[in-house]
Amino acid sequence: MKEFQELIKEICQEQNITCQALSQDFILKLEKNNQQKYIYAYKFPLNDQGIGLIMDDKYAFYSVLKDLNIKTVEIIPIFPGYDRDTLISYLKHHQRVILKPNNGTCGHDVFVINSTRDLFLKLDYLLNKNAPVCLSPYYDIKNEYRLIVLNGQIKVMYGKKRPIIIGDGVSTIKTLLKKFNSYYYSKESNLEKLNFDLNKVLKKGEELEINFKFNLSGGSTIFDITDKSLQEKLLRITKKVIKKLNIQFASIDIIDVGHELLVLEANSGVMMDNYRHLHENGYTISKKVYQEAIISLFK
Repeated sequence: MKEFQELIKEICQEQNITCQALSQDFILKLEKNNQQKYIYAYKFPLNDQGIGLIMDDKYAFYSVLKDLNIKTVEIIPIFPGYDRDTLISYLKHHQRVILKPNNGTCGHDVFVINSTRDLFLKLDYLLNKNAPVCLSPYYDIKNEYRLIVLNGQIKVMYGKKRPIIIGDGVSTIKTLLKKFNSYYYSKESNLEKLNFDLNKVLKKGEELEINFKFNLSGGSTIFDITDKSLQEKLLRITKKVIKKLNIQFASIDIIDVGHELLVLEANSGVMMDNYRHLHENGYTISKKVYQEAIISLFK
């Protein structure tokens, strides 16, 4: 968040906007022409409050999209006092499910569940953290895409590539990881999280999945979407979502499950920290987006 705040302060200085950090630097107070605006973490006061809350609640967002007949990832909520038989039946039906906090971010505490025992162990773990929990079928995701929208327009579009490395018969896992995403895996603290022998040399063509998730904060990287047909499909879906919900500033995640595209989730807090380092023009692009958002605050 420190880099984000430094960028916001830089933009404010250029726009003659006073910027002050509050609440142990978690809130930025922007002031111009006797107007005060507050940025809470990565959340700008541009969305309707109700829509902002809906986007940050995975089950609520799913419910709204389903009501609007927009194809999305299925989600069921789980509360304390849940019915075990219902969850066992759901797992048996899908064989593999995803369990995660209903309002989580950055892929934290997201689990692939294959057994009844693991389901209830992970479920109790999450509920003991006072986290609302949601359950989804496991989707065989081919690719994940993110679109950042502002004032009814798509400003940024990119694909996420999860960390899967392929051996060349010479390089160690550590070397291949740094080649895959030098920004993330050059940090020893991130390498220490992995349960792999980093000095092992993979055979030529041998594939190793480091993480099943597509989160940039967990080692995934990005790629530009060059397929025009795919671009049009993603734009069409995203425009429908933001128009129906009157979303002003957010990021929308869409997944490709092979035979169709599904809306995965939306984030009312627009975080571009990793993108800024992974894209060759990331700093310029992210600064332009945040600058337009700040200017919109004072219109």
